[in-house]
Amino acid sequence: MWAARSDLGADRGARRAAGQRVAAGALYLLPALVGIFWGAPLVARELETGTYRMVFSQSVSRGRWLLVKLAAGCGAAALGAGLLSLVLTEWAQPIDGASADRMNPLVFAARGIVPIGYATLAFVVGVATGLLLRRTLAAMAVTLLVVVSLQIAAPFVVRPWLAQPVTTVSPLRFDGDYGISMSSDTGRMTVHAQPDRRGDWIVSSTTITSTGAEFTGPADMTQCGPRAPGGREACQSWLGKQNLSLKVSYVPGSKFWNLQWREFGVLFALTVALAAFSLWWVRRRLV
Repeated sequence: MWAARSDLGADRGARRAAGQRVAAGALYLLPALVGIFWGAPLVARELETGTYRMVFSQSVSRGRWLLVKLAAGCGAAALGAGLLSLVLTEWAQPIDGASADRMNPLVFAARGIVPIGYATLAFVVGVATGLLLRRTLAAMAVTLLVVVSLQIAAPFVVRPWLAQPVTTVSPLRFDGDYGISMSSDTGRMTVHAQPDRRGDWIVSSTTITSTGAEFTGPADMTQCGPRAPGGREACQSWLGKQNLSLKVSYVPGSKFWNLQWREFGVLFALTVALAAFSLWWVRRRLV
């Protein structure tokens, strides 16, 4: 009876986790799909076929023509991304609570309000690209490249800068989990230790010496070499005498919403700037 209940709970947890991965993948794909199949062709197709001239010959101004398209598209993209993110954020709360990894860069962009920023920006990128290139297929290809590049660059370049990580230095103990990589030829050694910061985003973790420099050895091959008689215990004892510390740069999990609003603000500013550029271009440069 208890085994059956345990299996049932595990099965539900597995299904929930699988569903979370599918929904998170959809949120990552959504900006690219919005930009490629909606934003890019929206203006590029009319410019490519020349139908925009008929619109401009009517009472509708160029600026109003584009502004309506931008407003409707951004609103729909924001609504779709917002609803999907809300559903996923609420549904994944038990998983996020158990794993404490919502600050993880791969999870962070599929939670909260950040997906709204990416979806609206991707739409405007598609419109602006179509406006400049005037070719639908070319605009779709360039939009895909730009949107994917933004999604890849954000967790490695933009987000650490916005997050303002906290840096701590603490003595490194060798009675816990740690790993060693070393060269038997040169004695170069690197010590890998896992910081105990559950729920935080670990930006970097480095083993340093008493001078603050990264520890790279050289190792005492009689204590830590492949032929050292004392084995792992001798190497552990030798490392403990090197006065090593662990330097950790991390973003506290409590800053989740603060970082969400900061990143959303950057995405919103880029969206407004690109939309303003598109409106200027259609008024001044489009012939």
